[in-house]
Amino acid sequence: MTVGKLSRRHFLQGSALVAGGAFVAACAPVAGDTGAAVADEGESMSEEPIELVAQYWGTRPEFIEDREILAQRMTEKFPNVTASQNSVPGGQYGEKVLTAIAAGTPPDTMQLNHRWEPFFRGQEALLNVIPFADADDEFTFDVFYPRIIELGTTEGQLVTVPRGWNPFVIYYNRALFAEAGLDDLPTSWENDTWNWDSFLETAQALTADSDGDGRTDVYGMFFPYWYPFLRLGGGDVLSDDQQSSGLGSPEALAALQWLADLRLTHGVSPTPAEIEGLGSAQDLFTAGRVAMFTAGAWGIGALTRVEGLDWDVGPLPRAAGQPPVGYTQYYGHGIPKGTQSADWSWEYLKIISDEESNITVAQTIGDVPAMRHIAESEHFAGLPKPPTRQVFIDSAPHMQVWPTIAPITEIMSRAITPELNLAFLGEKSVEDAVAAAGPQVDEILAAFWGN
Repeated sequence: MTVGKLSRRHFLQGSALVAGGAFVAACAPVAGDTGAAVADEGESMSEEPIELVAQYWGTRPEFIEDREILAQRMTEKFPNVTASQNSVPGGQYGEKVLTAIAAGTPPDTMQLNHRWEPFFRGQEALLNVIPFADADDEFTFDVFYPRIIELGTTEGQLVTVPRGWNPFVIYYNRALFAEAGLDDLPTSWENDTWNWDSFLETAQALTADSDGDGRTDVYGMFFPYWYPFLRLGGGDVLSDDQQSSGLGSPEALAALQWLADLRLTHGVSPTPAEIEGLGSAQDLFTAGRVAMFTAGAWGIGALTRVEGLDWDVGPLPRAAGQPPVGYTQYYGHGIPKGTQSADWSWEYLKIISDEESNITVAQTIGDVPAMRHIAESEHFAGLPKPPTRQVFIDSAPHMQVWPTIAPITEIMSRAITPELNLAFLGEKSVEDAVAAAGPQVDEILAAFWGN
């Protein structure tokens, strides 16, 4: 795939959208090529005191503890190196990193995912980690899921060393299924009987007015994420050449209409008004108000801690005539350009992504480890909850991510999601919402490609 470069205006505009606020500091794109120059060992790997700053988002206690352990491990291996964490709420991440880059003081390592990787890659702000790996006899990418490496590689450049991934699945309440006389969900991604028709039938059987007051008490389904279903239906937000909106394709329109109908026609998914003040999809699920919802593997940790909740997971349902789609969000860490300690940053990335760290991903954080042999071991696949953890792992051959083009966050946040929300609320038809979003997508892409 060809990677263009965000204009300065769109770079700042996109960062503000993601960060949830305005970013006003002057921030010119980082100059230079996108490769990594690995310094001579004697030049960079000295015994002089080194202070590394690792940039993260998320401030949950288990995240902070994990990062403290990683820093301790770095110092244990290299006594002259001190690694500190700079952890900020997710909404502040973009602004924090951009401010540091603008000031000429980038962090030495930074967390990346499906959203931030293309964003910072588009600014040529990240080093290619392949030269570091090629020069390091202790490291190989072969231990990671090949599809993650494939999806993260653009024009021979790889900027993220993966640590974990979050395949999307259907979480379901087994007790509610039993009450409705339903069997557990299939576990195979290739099972074509688990399709959009059977999914709707299942959701209808689960939707109930249990107290007879004329209002729905249990909804069969809640979809906090619409993009996986767009991909399941064979559509995407961009055209194949990434030059224009793809939402107007027959496949995309049909998928979006099917999603809107779940709520507006079939009544199996709640409207925002119907669940106002009741919390997130996960909250509704644990309260027994929603029988199924979609999320990544991050749902495992919180649901496992809910006593008495009988739940499991199944694959995403297939659309008619479409192959299985294992939509996922992977994450890891990269090295920003401008760091004065790139080789030490690489050593830290090796610790952040090693076996011990991957075991932490599985057992403490709850995500699927990026190292295949750890994911398929007792550290993840062998854990008792949910019973069919293999569903997460079996999605790997079907792994897909959202487009890796640099302005994708701006496209999603500014152009598409506001319009589709109106369609899912019934305030616009799907066709009108797509027609309104399309020109905005095309405008962002034209500025990005320089057309």
